[in-house]
Amino acid sequence: MGRFQPFHLGHLDLATRILDECDEVIIAITSSQFNYLEKDPFTAGERIEMIHNSLKEASLDLSRCFVVSIENQFNVATWASYLKSALPHFDKVFSGNNYVSMILADSGIEVMEPMFLDRTLYNATKIRSMIVSGENWKDSVPNAVYELLTKINAKNRLTVISKSDTNPTKH
Repeated sequence: MGRFQPFHLGHLDLATRILDECDEVIIAITSSQFNYLEKDPFTAGERIEMIHNSLKEASLDLSRCFVVSIENQFNVATWASYLKSALPHFDKVFSGNNYVSMILADSGIEVMEPMFLDRTLYNATKIRSMIVSGENWKDSVPNAVYELLTKINAKNRLTVISKSDTNPTKH
């Protein structure tokens, strides 16, 4: 589970490792209802396309991969039940987020801490910042993501969002 804003090489590496260990992987895009915000600039559809094209480009067996989007729930105590109803059957969840791990473990869901690539290099917040500042971010994402973000002019979107006084995520 993750926001994948954007999907990067660390995410792709994790999906590959999960498929080495498990029969299938469900990549659940969270916060699907949010887009065009500083923290969540890309739509659920764009994120699905990024992930699907990246998995395909990496020659992963797409018949073993589910890419789904789910909305955030406001009642955190019932979130695990929501996941069980909104996602295909799953046996365990991989999460590096301690808060998510606590909530799911409290609901009896097995949570595995993934082995991440260098999170200082592969970090979506940093990548978004690099896009805006014109730094080389291409080496941090799969080529399929680079192509999609170039096609939708992500630099312009991120720049406009960051300067907007109507941005609901700014206080």
